[in-house]
Amino acid sequence: MKPIRTIARCWWPQRLTSQMIGLLLGSLIIAQVANFLIFTDERRAAIRSVERTQILERTASLIDLIEHSPSGLHDRMVQATSSRKLYYWLSDTSQIPQGLQQSDHEWINRLKELLKKNEVSELRFMLPEQDGSWKRTMGEAPQGTRHSTLGSEKSGPSFPLPLSEVDAPGLLISARLQDGRWLNVGMGITPSLGRWALPTLISMGLAGGSICLIVVFMLQRLTRPLKKLSEVAEQVGRGASITPIPEDGPADIRQTIRAFNRMYERLQRFIQDRTRMLAAISHDLRSPITSLRLQVELMKDQEAKGKMLDTLEDMQRMTEATLAFARDEASREISRSVDLSALIDSLCQDLADMGMDVKFESAPKTPYTCRFTSLKRALRNVIENAVSYGGRAGVTLQHDDTEFRIAVQDDGPGIPEKDFERVFHPFVRLEESRNSQTGGIGLGMAIARSIVRNHGGDISLANTPGRG
Repeated sequence: MKPIRTIARCWWPQRLTSQMIGLLLGSLIIAQVANFLIFTDERRAAIRSVERTQILERTASLIDLIEHSPSGLHDRMVQATSSRKLYYWLSDTSQIPQGLQQSDHEWINRLKELLKKNEVSELRFMLPEQDGSWKRTMGEAPQGTRHSTLGSEKSGPSFPLPLSEVDAPGLLISARLQDGRWLNVGMGITPSLGRWALPTLISMGLAGGSICLIVVFMLQRLTRPLKKLSEVAEQVGRGASITPIPEDGPADIRQTIRAFNRMYERLQRFIQDRTRMLAAISHDLRSPITSLRLQVELMKDQEAKGKMLDTLEDMQRMTEATLAFARDEASREISRSVDLSALIDSLCQDLADMGMDVKFESAPKTPYTCRFTSLKRALRNVIENAVSYGGRAGVTLQHDDTEFRIAVQDDGPGIPEKDFERVFHPFVRLEESRNSQTGGIGLGMAIARSIVRNHGGDISLANTPGRG
């Protein structure tokens, strides 16, 4: 079952429009095929009914003519009335042996009604089965059959024809005339339905095409707002600022768009409130920190003075970094298209000029829409972290049809896997000394991940086998 499901999943259309068209076309084809089969069966039954009725009426008329015309004309009458599908012949015995005839059937009852003014002493009737069993029973016309041999390839076949040449299903009738002879009637029906196939297919094609056009038009109208919603949601996921989405489409889609707009407004208010709160805290802390710095400067104990100034400096850096972190998350920088390869190369050269061991493997031009300053800061934080704890940083850029992948590799000893996520938490440093010479305050990687995730990406860590 799994291979079947896999194949079905591969062939099943993924887009809503394609699925709706496929379902409607499948339903249309099934309905048309069912209608065609029903129509064909009813038409076949109608044709057989009409032809057999005509045969009975023609047979009654021929019997009437034979009974009221000279015997020398009988063979010519029989020959003139016969055809490939329907032929008559006269014989001394009935073509239907005694005991094989059907005595009670609507066709024989109808023929009796047509012959009520003629004196027919005996009437035999046999309606064969679909498998043509009566042909196997009767075989060739019996000896003693009276028929004309005037037929030729140009004028028509001679009569009687072997019953095996008559198409089945059909019927067989034997009527005893007043002179004791038997008029035998053989008939086969093979109504051709080929001429109905092309019009039916054309009708199905026109109906299917019309339905497809209507469905495409309606589904495009239905899915256009959903497509717009998907695009805007992707932009929000990248941290871009958006305008409210117009509420178009059916009621349920308008309700979904309205809920999304409200969610975005609440999210923006939350971010703005947090940013204002952190900015206020940072601003309010600057005054007491400055006041404490002035008081410390007046201290005479130089050793205590130095320690307190270092503590105040850490507090100042933490306050500024906290404010920068909040501002980055609520950044309103305009997105623009840049060459990602050139951005990384320029950043690596700047860091190398500052004395850091940073190398970038050149990559072809890679256009990417981003917030230039924010993304550059995130990359800088990651590369500087690699140099600080690993001694060097090697940067590579790879991309395919779906994503860009920037790898930063260092020569450090590595970190335990349980700390891979802790590194990205705010104010977390695996080096516990809090010495500014050995690292920052623990916001660099948190800010980098926040920026990258606002661009729709992510950052993860991994130890290089055998290196760290």
